[in-house]
Amino acid sequence: MTRVIVIGAGAVGLASAYYLRKAGHEVTVVDQAPLAAKASGHNAGWLIPSMSTPVPAPGMMLQAMKWMVQPDSPLYVTPSLKPSFIGFMLRMLRSCTDTRFREGSAVLAALSATALSDFDELAAEGVEFEQHEQPLSMLFTDGHKVEGRVTELELLDGKLPGFSWKHMSEADLKAHKPVLSDRVVAGIESRGDRSVDPGSFVRGLAAACEREGVEIRIGAPASLESASGATVAVKVGAETLRADRVVVAAGAWTNEVLRGIGERVPLQSGKGYGYDFPVVPGGPTKPIYLAEAKVAITPLDTKVRLAGTMGFTGVDESIKRRRAGGILTGVSGYFEGWPDVEGAPEPWTGLRPTTPDGLPIIGALSKHPSVLVATGHVMLGISLAPTTGKLITDLVTGSPVPELLQGVSASRF
Repeated sequence: MTRVIVIGAGAVGLASAYYLRKAGHEVTVVDQAPLAAKASGHNAGWLIPSMSTPVPAPGMMLQAMKWMVQPDSPLYVTPSLKPSFIGFMLRMLRSCTDTRFREGSAVLAALSATALSDFDELAAEGVEFEQHEQPLSMLFTDGHKVEGRVTELELLDGKLPGFSWKHMSEADLKAHKPVLSDRVVAGIESRGDRSVDPGSFVRGLAAACEREGVEIRIGAPASLESASGATVAVKVGAETLRADRVVVAAGAWTNEVLRGIGERVPLQSGKGYGYDFPVVPGGPTKPIYLAEAKVAITPLDTKVRLAGTMGFTGVDESIKRRRAGGILTGVSGYFEGWPDVEGAPEPWTGLRPTTPDGLPIIGALSKHPSVLVATGHVMLGISLAPTTGKLITDLVTGSPVPELLQGVSASRF
């Protein structure tokens, strides 16, 4: 029996632990933060194969530079003179080409092809979480932006099981709830995506892991101490644990964990914000994406979640209220009478682990093959958590792995 330590009790780490244990391995999960306290609990909760495209896209960096002077813009970069930051941004700039965007989209589409069936499998096995399946409306206040979204959707046609889309008619827009403002000029409705309460998913995975015999240790910081030969030492608080394999699924904190063995992967924190509004009559009943404001709206059983922004600020969990308020400003331009901005709840934040090419890192480190990394999912961490967990399990057990892993390997940089 292989002894595996998973560092990180978010969606990706717990999914990896679940499948590793199901495969017969002895598994311990360690994390300093409470369950669902970080990005795995603070996100839109979308299982979104239809938006499986890389963040680095043609024109993205130019738009970020234009928005740098706006304190509430949806995309922003806080400049830094750190060599790692400069190198990351240069790599990201090189990824913002049409060719690389299409290549990255193909990799993410391949990863996402089984995402929904993986969630169905988990539910059938008794993993409990709140889940919804409804059409997604993408709304536009700029008609010129519709063509770009159609191009993205055409890249996915035929690659995602059960996925379809259509332009919303004028009647569709008039019947929309909440009532749309006159600024909304177009919409696209897609079917085949889902949404979950991400906190419930993380807690459901944790409960399932413990039922299977996974040990979960919460409350102590963890870092790699050494990785020589066949044994990896992990410092957990004042204690040292040893394992045959270690899976680092620490999100934006991955490089802090790797520092003890002199390793580093190209990763930056993509800071997002959100609000949880109460459910009210006339409010949203299905997921909505506001194209220009870049805000995701997720109706859940007990709340309506608004999530957005992408800020490269380093590992910084402080809340900038004006930056978070950009979400509210953006949303108010699409609807009549919703939400109640004056009565807005307190905002939250989550740090999305982001790679320069917008693809996750899933695989072993070349210099330390006993250490596997599972991070960099950007805004697809919930969507791809089960898929990633299965891939990590195949790598640990030595099972054949698909060719697409070459596109997400740690050695590609």
